[in-house]
Amino acid sequence: MSEQHQPEQPENVQINNELSLQRLSWTIQASAGKFKLILARCNYAQLRDTLISRLREICPVEISILSLKPSERKLYTAIQAEVGDNVQALMIVGLETLQDLPQMLTSANQVREEFRRNFSFPLVLWVNDEVYTQLMQLAPDFESWSTTRNFPLPHAEVNNFIQQIAIELFDNSFNLTKEKLSEIKSAWQDLQSSEQNLEPELKANCDFILGWREFLHKNFDAAIESYCQSLVALPIPLW
Repeated sequence: MSEQHQPEQPENVQINNELSLQRLSWTIQASAGKFKLILARCNYAQLRDTLISRLREICPVEISILSLKPSERKLYTAIQAEVGDNVQALMIVGLETLQDLPQMLTSANQVREEFRRNFSFPLVLWVNDEVYTQLMQLAPDFESWSTTRNFPLPHAEVNNFIQQIAIELFDNSFNLTKEKLSEIKSAWQDLQSSEQNLEPELKANCDFILGWREFLHKNFDAAIESYCQSLVALPIPLW
C-alpha cells in the first residue's frame, strides 16, 4: 500500500528554503570570477525579496541587483549597460514584468556565448513558473547552462495571500499589476497541488478572485461560472 501524500508543513518549507539559500550561496562562492547561470524559482515577490535579503546576509560574496525595466528587450544589453567592472555576483529581478518577455529570452538564447565570454561572475535570474516555462521553450540552449533552486511559499502563507487579495478586491484597494495576476494564478495552483480541503470562506474567496481574473481576460462565461461557485461556497447566505 502506497503512503498517502501529505502537504508539506510550513516549518519544513521554511527549513528547505533556508537550505536552498545556503546551497545557492555556496554555488555563488564556488563560481566567483567566472560565469555561472543560476535560476532561482519563486512565484511571490514578497517572498523573493525576503530571500534576497537573507542571501545577501549569509553570502560572503557581494551581490549586486539589477531590476529590469518593463520596456527592456535584451538581457545581455541591459546587464552590459548597468553593471560596472567590480561586480562579484549579479541577481536579476523583474523578468515577469517585461512587456516583451519572448523577445528577451530569444535574444538571450541567440547571444548566450557572449554571456560566458564577457561576464566573469555568477548570474542569478529570479523567475516565476510562467517565466521558467517560457525560458525552457524559447531559450533552451541558454537554460541548459543553468542550475535551479526552488523556493515555495508555505501553504498557510498562500492561504493568507488569497485572503488578503480578496479583502483588497472587496475594498476596491487592489493595485492591479501583471506580476500580481501571475501570483494569483500561482496561489491557486499551489492550493490545488496541496490536496488540502479548503475552508468555505477560503474557497469562496478563491472562486471570486478566479472569476475576477477571468473577467479581466474577457473570458466572461468562465468568470460567471467562478462567481456562481463563490456564492455557493459562502459559509453564510447573503440574505
